[in-house]
Amino acid sequence: MKINGLDFNVQVKGEGEALVWGHGLTASIVSEDLLDIFEWVKLSEEAKLVRYDARGHGKTEPSFSPSDYHWRNLANDMLSVANELGIDRFIAGGQSMGCATTIYTGILAPNRIKSMILMNPPTAWETRAEQGQLYNKLAKIGGLLGGSILAKIMGRNPERLLPGWLVEAKKENVKGVLEGLKPIKRKTLSSLFKGAAITDLPSREEIKSIDIPTLILGWTGDPTHPVETATELDKLMPHAELHIAEGYSDFQHWPQLIRDFISKVK
Repeated sequence: MKINGLDFNVQVKGEGEALVWGHGLTASIVSEDLLDIFEWVKLSEEAKLVRYDARGHGKTEPSFSPSDYHWRNLANDMLSVANELGIDRFIAGGQSMGCATTIYTGILAPNRIKSMILMNPPTAWETRAEQGQLYNKLAKIGGLLGGSILAKIMGRNPERLLPGWLVEAKKENVKGVLEGLKPIKRKTLSSLFKGAAITDLPSREEIKSIDIPTLILGWTGDPTHPVETATELDKLMPHAELHIAEGYSDFQHWPQLIRDFISKVK
């Protein structure tokens, strides 16, 4: 469907309470399915699950201004997806970049959001500058090599992409995390990494104003998604519920935690 002037790939499954979900940077619907850690099939039996490839990702058309990939603008895309589907109020959720998108969505349109699911909050505030430097480097590398070659390089060390305990437990699925990166063209990669470098979460004061029930899910062993961001969000948000996975046994509870959280909203 056409969203803010671009062709978006949108998938809708199930009936009931609408959950609009955003994936992480360089991921896609396909890569999330191949990684297979979210149990989408069970979730779509209990809710109307709306997933979409973010601009420049998966089968969605790219734009080429880095500012287009600022999380605030991606939040406008999330709201526009809901608008095109005729969804007024919904649960907003996402992982990493999708998590940040959700936070901005809660600020831009609080009356539209019933609750939020924030999975793996990314680096923010004091830790964001260093991460931005990394993304600027990746913008140069990605602009030269393209997604396919960059994915091969990154695939040599999967522990840089996911916690070691998750890599060990899901060895057969780990390569799926890079499937979203492979098809991204050089110009698009450069734009979206530059966009990631210039963005950050809203200020702490803005986040304190989010008066929405929120489930926060974080995990250990991942410097791109530090536990400190998740715990800080929990402190700032007045209606937050925090769960930290310190290993695979904790992580296995996440799909059920999400389903239970959604059932509270109904």
